[in-house]
Amino acid sequence: MLARRLTLRLDGISVGTTPMLVPSISSRINIDIAKIIEVVSETITGPSLISAYDIHYIRDLPSLSKSTLTFIDSGGYECAKEHEVSEIGLYRPESHEWNRELHLETIRKLDTAPTKVIISYDHPRERTPLDTQIKDARALFKERNDVLKEFLIKPELNGANRIDIRHVIQNLDSLSPFDIIGFTEKELGPSVFDRMIAIARIRNEMDENRLNIPIHIFGSLDPITTPLYYLSGADIFDGLAWLRFIFARDTTLYIDSSGPSIEGIHVNMDQIWAMSIAKNYNFIRRLSMDFEKYQSTGDYQCLGPNHEFYRKSYEDLLVNIGGEIDGK
Repeated sequence: MLARRLTLRLDGISVGTTPMLVPSISSRINIDIAKIIEVVSETITGPSLISAYDIHYIRDLPSLSKSTLTFIDSGGYECAKEHEVSEIGLYRPESHEWNRELHLETIRKLDTAPTKVIISYDHPRERTPLDTQIKDARALFKERNDVLKEFLIKPELNGANRIDIRHVIQNLDSLSPFDIIGFTEKELGPSVFDRMIAIARIRNEMDENRLNIPIHIFGSLDPITTPLYYLSGADIFDGLAWLRFIFARDTTLYIDSSGPSIEGIHVNMDQIWAMSIAKNYNFIRRLSMDFEKYQSTGDYQCLGPNHEFYRKSYEDLLVNIGGEIDGK
């Protein structure tokens, strides 16, 4: 079984456990970020993610007062001008400058409560060798000893959009100073199965090297891909889909069309959106508990209506990476 449970510690004190599902908030989508925080501030009582870019540029940004652990993202996603078909209508292009100095300035100003996870700097137009990425991340984290340190691994060559998994595995010893290592979902491979294989291979190599560091998958927080990546060995998941869609046990639904059929055609769409994200957050918490049950029992039925799909997908993964098919 690749699924596991890890404890995140800061100065020897537990600040969270995996599996960890992290709802993200970002100016990347075409919804006012202050409005989002106002709606969810009383709802989010666990971990959350927000970008250093948004912290820097949005004045009087409200706080998630009940969030127990805050991931501070690198800002690379928000400053990117590119967008994909899946984001059309939900993407807000920004023209603000973003660089290493602005990121560092933002990190230096962060307070200590709640506990922070600082994610290493990233910019879509900057590509550097892995050893340079590691060096730069370690230099950044010297600025703050009161946070958890997450190293986001990015493609190394200009124009590249995939991670060199072999190079990551060759440099595992250099990753030990970090508390978490992260990968953007789509940079791990062109298909979900390719990404599952990449996660599993990294995880197996980490186990062999006794490197018990959580793997964070950026951009995956939904009812289908998150369980697949969890079964593959990943530990932490975040994404914006909970603000865009309605989560169901076996799928995601488009709010504008499915919302009225669920809540009623006479309900204001803003109210439907607010009700939908509150339900989505409860779904995320439930899914996290389902993961824990699966990890304890090995019973795929803990994962809901798609449990046979998950079992078969995991068996396909084991065949590919040379594991035994025993349901564990």
